[in-house]
Amino acid sequence: MNTLVHRLCAVAFAVSSAPLLAADPASATTTLAPVSVHASDTGVMETPSVQVRVSRTQLQQQNVTESADALKYVPNMMVRKRYIGDPNAVISGRNAGTLQSARSLVYADGLLLSNLMTNGYDGAPRWGMVAPEEIGAVDILYGPYSALYPGNSLGTTVLIHTVLPQRLTASASTQFFSQDFHDGYGAGGHYNGHQLAATLGDKQDRWSWLLELNRLDNDGQPLQYATAKAGGNPAIAVPVSGATLDRNPNGTPRLVYGANSIEHTMQTQAKLKIGVDVTEQIAALFTVGWWHNRAEDRTRSLIRDAAGEPVSRGAINAAGQTWTLPTSGLAPTAARDTHMLYGIELDGHLDNDWRWTAVASHYDFLRSQAATASRAEPGTPIGGPGTIANKAGSGWDTFDLRSSGPLGDRHMLYVGVHGDRYVLDTRVRNASNWLGDADGTPVSAFAGRSQTRAAYLQDVWSFADAWALTLGGRLEQWRAYGGLLGNASSTLHYADRQRTDFSPKAALSWDLADGWELRLAHGKAVRYPTVTELFQGTISANAIVNNNPALKPERDESTDLTLSRRLSQGHWRVSVYQDRIADSLYAQTDITVTPTVTSVQNIGKVRSCGIEGELGLTDVWTEGLDLQASLAFNDAKTLTDRQYPLANGKYFPRMPKVRASVFADYRFAPQWDASLGIRHSGRQYGTLDNSDYVNTYGAVSSFTVAEAKLRWKFAPGWTAALGVDNLTNATYWVYHPYAGRTWFGELRWEL
Repeated sequence: MNTLVHRLCAVAFAVSSAPLLAADPASATTTLAPVSVHASDTGVMETPSVQVRVSRTQLQQQNVTESADALKYVPNMMVRKRYIGDPNAVISGRNAGTLQSARSLVYADGLLLSNLMTNGYDGAPRWGMVAPEEIGAVDILYGPYSALYPGNSLGTTVLIHTVLPQRLTASASTQFFSQDFHDGYGAGGHYNGHQLAATLGDKQDRWSWLLELNRLDNDGQPLQYATAKAGGNPAIAVPVSGATLDRNPNGTPRLVYGANSIEHTMQTQAKLKIGVDVTEQIAALFTVGWWHNRAEDRTRSLIRDAAGEPVSRGAINAAGQTWTLPTSGLAPTAARDTHMLYGIELDGHLDNDWRWTAVASHYDFLRSQAATASRAEPGTPIGGPGTIANKAGSGWDTFDLRSSGPLGDRHMLYVGVHGDRYVLDTRVRNASNWLGDADGTPVSAFAGRSQTRAAYLQDVWSFADAWALTLGGRLEQWRAYGGLLGNASSTLHYADRQRTDFSPKAALSWDLADGWELRLAHGKAVRYPTVTELFQGTISANAIVNNNPALKPERDESTDLTLSRRLSQGHWRVSVYQDRIADSLYAQTDITVTPTVTSVQNIGKVRSCGIEGELGLTDVWTEGLDLQASLAFNDAKTLTDRQYPLANGKYFPRMPKVRASVFADYRFAPQWDASLGIRHSGRQYGTLDNSDYVNTYGAVSSFTVAEAKLRWKFAPGWTAALGVDNLTNATYWVYHPYAGRTWFGELRWEL
């Protein structure tokens, strides 16, 4: 199958040396008709990429606890959401695994939610700034085929549209969830939580406003496990029971003796949006968002001595061998975060049918502390020595000014400028009590800044009735500066860097018959290194090591060939795509030097290609039955990796060979509907050399999971629902274990 995928990609992209890009501006605009959105959203939607929409109705049919859940059934995509309330829910798409967060963009009403300070498991979008109750629709764009977006669009762009009320509106809802988790190591059990949400808004004359509040309290399953290596003094080893003899994903033996990162998270979110029609031609939208998280990651020893007491350190005897437990193997952690989002948007239109938009945003890590104990404290933390990492003051600023309008009868022109700045400031200090203040000596520090200035131009030329040609380009100037790295005794500074790149875009679309469209799109994207990739490292002998502030940006040449068909009761689409990425950024070990160095490095050439299809139908076979399905075959491989040649020709990590989904909803009575969904992710690897073959803790699993939901509108404005995720209670991993079977109960009222 992978050979067939590669051959079809090669045939489809034989013309990629002459890139073409197209869009039908009329169809792109009418896509937004069901949802009242702002001009900024409309402008960025008019793009020649593959587009998928998730409506508010579809969200109500699914088990949704956070805005990230809106992407569960999007074709050839997934979100690495390990438990309810996971702040590290990273997007994975066509050419990005779940450790490549900087290859996606997420906006809410034109405000950037993507955390582009880093690229990895901790770079997830700030989903907590948008509650499910305020979502009107979500649009997903594939690939870097529009000049309106920065190079991070080489993967996936998500546009969340929220709407302001047109009349007095209010809602209140409560959710309860209970997870039945099992892991084979002895840390299974029930993990429960609940969520409360409310909204209130109105529109009076020129003013409209919406206030939204949300409170989540949840206990997650263990995310990590404490393991021991063989060895130690058998004379002092304590005989224990409860340990599990296990293997790493690469097959080497280990002993699992404890569970880590059993997180209790309490998240509170509030948002206020105010809209005003300044004049008949100018409208403004002001947004203030607040998100607070208090999380405690507890640990649990799974082994007992002869007296039945838990053991968490020292030498033990288990499985006929002596093992040594690391001192910090069961050390708990805690996090305290308070984030703010500020946004302002001005939309206007001119008498000549041109429109303009100005959007500015500021995301601020007011408080961001991660505390870690120095020693094992299983059960309820008691306090003691540890470290506290403080990221307060970090954040980002963005500004966009764009305009669009007709140029004659056959041209639609888009022009704009963009600016952004990312600030990363991390300080780590010792603490006499890790549950208190950072009152000890400095341990390390790193900081840095990056900024981008860009200008773009894009023209859609409808040169014939059934044809449209789009040509565009984006000129970007990137700068990295203010980088520093410190330890307990010294601080070193990095040299500033700057470079300029041009990314051309082009495409051609043909309406070959009524309801049929064939589109060939090509685009270049430049994804610059994040400040974390550039500036995080260590100091030895007054020199910076294990770090590369001279990292090159990723450069993607992406091509997409799509055939789509509109039906009277739905649509279908088939796409063939290819991405050839030079200098891909990924953490790996350089084995060509002695001693080896592990850090973020540039991988010479990576190719991702595949075939994906989707189908959406309403009233299938019988009135009230809706169906959506997707199937994708992916072939992502490392072509050239000079520092780690063992990866050459191997599948790129965390990119499944197959992704598939099906979701059906049946309105079987006026007040009732039921839904069933199934998602499948095929074989994938967690290592560059594909040496992981054991499906265990630390692995990246293939999986098939199902979910169901039953809704009842039992009175005007009132809805009750019962749902279940992971219906078969499958055990599967993304290094960490995913959640087990989870039951949901929901009660909702709306005015």
